[in-house]
Amino acid sequence: MTVWELRYTSVNDYAMVVSLDDHDSLAGRFRIDGTPKNWMDRPLVGFADSTRRKNRRPPADVSAMVPGVLILSERAKEVLGPFLSKFGQLLELDCEGTGEIRYFYNVTNIAPCVDVEHSQKTQLGDVKMELFNETQIPKEAAVFKDPSTLKVRIYINDAGRAIIDPLIASAKLTGIECGPLAPLRG
Repeated sequence: MTVWELRYTSVNDYAMVVSLDDHDSLAGRFRIDGTPKNWMDRPLVGFADSTRRKNRRPPADVSAMVPGVLILSERAKEVLGPFLSKFGQLLELDCEGTGEIRYFYNVTNIAPCVDVEHSQKTQLGDVKMELFNETQIPKEAAVFKDPSTLKVRIYINDAGRAIIDPLIASAKLTGIECGPLAPLRG
C-alpha cells in the first residue's frame, strides 16, 4: 500500500495564513503533537503575502500556516470536513478583516508505521525520507500522522486518497493535493 502526503500546494501561488497574536504562537497554541485541542476562543489570523508584485497572492481554499497543518476555508470544510473530521479536529480561526472563519486541521489519528531504523536520516538522526512498515499502515481509508514525523507531515493511504482526490477535483478546491513523499529538509 502506498502512503501519500496530504499537503498544501506551493506557497508561492497562494497567501499563507499567519497568527496575528504573538502570544498564541509563543504559548504553543498551534503546536501539533497529535493530541486534541480545546480552544476557549478563536485565534486571530490573517494572510501574509511577502510578494513584491502588484498582484498579491490570493488565499487558497486550503492554506499553509506551519508545517504539518492545513487551514481550510468554509468551502473546503464543507467538502472535505466530513471525511477529515474522522481523523482529527477542525478548529475555528477568525480571519482578520474579512469576518471569515477558517479551520485549523489538527490530525489526532496517530499510526506508528514509519520504520525509523531503516529510513534515511539527517546528521542529527531525524527522519529525512521515510520507509514504511507495510503491516502497520492502516488498511481502511485514513488520514494520519506518525510519531517520528509528527510535526511536518500529514499522511493519507491509498484508500483515503481514492476518497479525497475526487472531492478536491469535483469542488475545484485550490491549495491542496495528495502527493508523493519527498525528502524532508534537514
